[in-house]
Amino acid sequence: GANEAPPSDERCLGHPCQVPPPPPADPSKGLSPYVVPLPENVVAMPVPADNPLTHAGVHLGRHLFYDPLLSGNDQQSCASCHVQARSFTDPRPQSLGAEGAPVKRNSMALVNLAWTAPYFWDGRVSTLEELVLQPIQRPDEMNQDLDTLVRELAAHPAYPALFEAAFPGEPVGPDTLRKALSQFLRTLVSFNSPADLVGRPDAGLTPLQMEGMKLAAGGLPRNGPAIPDLCDACHAHAAGLEEPRGMGLFTVSEPRGNGLPLGEDLGVFALSDVDADKGRFVVPTIRNLSVTAPYMHDGRFETLEEVVAHYDSAIEYGPGLDEPLGRGGEALRLGMNAAERKALAAVMEAFTDPVFLETPAFADPGRPQ
Repeated sequence: GANEAPPSDERCLGHPCQVPPPPPADPSKGLSPYVVPLPENVVAMPVPADNPLTHAGVHLGRHLFYDPLLSGNDQQSCASCHVQARSFTDPRPQSLGAEGAPVKRNSMALVNLAWTAPYFWDGRVSTLEELVLQPIQRPDEMNQDLDTLVRELAAHPAYPALFEAAFPGEPVGPDTLRKALSQFLRTLVSFNSPADLVGRPDAGLTPLQMEGMKLAAGGLPRNGPAIPDLCDACHAHAAGLEEPRGMGLFTVSEPRGNGLPLGEDLGVFALSDVDADKGRFVVPTIRNLSVTAPYMHDGRFETLEEVVAHYDSAIEYGPGLDEPLGRGGEALRLGMNAAERKALAAVMEAFTDPVFLETPAFADPGRPQ
């Protein structure tokens, strides 16, 4: 019947899913387009005209992402701080750089990046091509000299052929390196969570999650006039093709202030020097949130219950606090009881996509030989 779920198959790794994950890129297909399956409600993937997804490019980018050659001491890869089973985040509050010292901020998830610019917690770059070389070169992160890396890749027994296959006639260099890594990152798409399957019999939401859904949709705050879709103000999820925010990204992809106490890290303010940007950070997606602990830009919260408790009763009013969390000089108080806080924390698990966390096309391919 019309309400029956389509059968799960091996492409869905045994999980209910509305769209199969992409297969591993086949380097034998060379420059033929690499197609990432997308659900019907998702707008076409934005891709730069000068860096289309190809099988050879994605294949190369995947190898580079997992190769510790990209760090100054050849011991740390991009994947060291972006673990697939954790939605490409790091379970530590702050990742450790190649030299062993913690970096300033918690690693952000790498999911649906093609649609969620700007990037980094402070939104300092607007394209993946700008993003990918920064962690490689930063002394507190991978601490690699770009000229040295290019020489190492050019002298490698396998990489010159992989680069030539992906970018014929172009040298192994910063431009081809950033293009390959960007191609792979664009393939990391996630649209197979229970929240994506709402309305299907195999969505599998628990009664507690359903209660949390009702609270988030129109039941908050509990101690005053309800604000429709309160969580949606920053974690937009409305279905529709009209705009990218309506396709299940669960983020507005903008810097917002969420009322954390101001500390040494003032977020966007460090770039703008505008008081209203104090404490504002780019809103992360709530996709796969149940596996991305710890939370916030500095990893201060270890559990989703702590996150909910912050929004319930600990928001601080300040110049960077965005509506509807702050109005008229006062911070919002949600007034939830313990059971309601538990329900709201539970519903966040409904945004976790087990297919994404296990997709072989995203996994370590091993060192190129």
